[in-house]
Amino acid sequence: MDLSSLILSPRLWFFIILFAASGGVLLTVVWFERKAAARVQMRVGPLHVSPQLGGYLQLLADAFKFIISEPIVPRGAHRILFVWGPPIFVTLAFGASLLLPLTPDLRLIKDPALLPYGLVFSLVILLLVSISIVIIGWSVNNKFAYIGAAREALLVAAYELPLILSFLAMALLYGTLNPLEIVNKQTALTGALLNPLAFLVFIIAAAMATARFPFEIADYEGDVATGPYSDYGGVFLVLSFAGGTYYATFSYSLLATVLFLGGWALPGYTPGPWPRDIIGHLILAAWVLAKTTALMLFYAFLRAAMPVLRLDHTLVLGWRGLLALGVAAVAWSAALRVLGLAP
Repeated sequence: MDLSSLILSPRLWFFIILFAASGGVLLTVVWFERKAAARVQMRVGPLHVSPQLGGYLQLLADAFKFIISEPIVPRGAHRILFVWGPPIFVTLAFGASLLLPLTPDLRLIKDPALLPYGLVFSLVILLLVSISIVIIGWSVNNKFAYIGAAREALLVAAYELPLILSFLAMALLYGTLNPLEIVNKQTALTGALLNPLAFLVFIIAAAMATARFPFEIADYEGDVATGPYSDYGGVFLVLSFAGGTYYATFSYSLLATVLFLGGWALPGYTPGPWPRDIIGHLILAAWVLAKTTALMLFYAFLRAAMPVLRLDHTLVLGWRGLLALGVAAVAWSAALRVLGLAP
C-alpha cells in the first residue's frame, strides 16, 4: 500500500475521527454535567481553568492532576486484577463503538457480510463491561467496593434482558442486522418513531448499564463512597470511574443513534463515493456524532434533575416494568412485520 492510499484509507479516517470526536464529546458532556449540577445546587462549578470559556478545560486539568499522581495498590488487594481492571474496563467501553460505522464508507469492518456481526458484538461487548466493573470491585479489599460490585451484579440482572429484547425488537422490525440497511430503512421514519417502546426500554436500560442518574447505585458517593472505585486513585481512577463510564455511555449512545435515530441518514443529502467526496462523508459523520452527543447530554442532565433510586426499586423497575415493555416492543415489531407495515 502506497502512502496516498494509506492517507485516504477510510479505516484510518474512521479511527482518527472517532478517537478525536469521542474525546471532544466526553469533554463537552462532563463539563455540561458538572455545570448543570452546580446550577441546580446553586454552585459555580468548573471555573478556575479557562474562566473565559466557563471552565470548559477544567476536566483536562483534573485529569492531568490524577495522571501525575502516584498510583497506589492497597494492601490486601488482588494486584493483577486491581491494575488491569481499569484498562480492561475502558477498552471494552470504547471498543464497542469501533464496531459501529459512522458513514457507509467510514467503518472498521470492511466486508459488508460481516457488518451484522459487528452490530451484535458491539452489544455483547457493552454487556461485558459490567463484568469488568464487578472484577474491579472484587479485586479491592474494601467493604464498600464489595457492596458496589454486588449491586452492579444485581443491576445486570435488571437491565440486561430488557436491553436485549429492545435490540431484538428492532432487528425483527428491520428484518436485518446490517447497520447500512438499518439506516437506509430509517430515511422516512426513524426507529424511535416506528417502535417507541423499544426506544424507551433501550434508553432506560442504557442508563442503568452506565450508572447514569437516577441509577447511580453501585458507585453512589453518598452511599458506598464510589463503590468499586473507592480505593482507586491516580491514572486508575481516570481510566475507570471517569473514562470507562463515559466511554460506555458514548458507545451506548452511538448504538442507539444507529438503531433508533436514523444514523447518518440526512434527508435530501447523499454524498459521493469515497475518497472523491471526503467532505460529504465528514458531514454525515458529524451528523451521527451530533445525535450521539445529544443523547449523552440528556443523560448528563439527569444528574441535575433526578434523585438516586433505591436498589430494590430499580430491580422492580427492571424486572416488572422494563421486561414487560421489552416483550411488548418485540410483539409490536412482530405485528408491524406481519401486517406489512415494517420498513
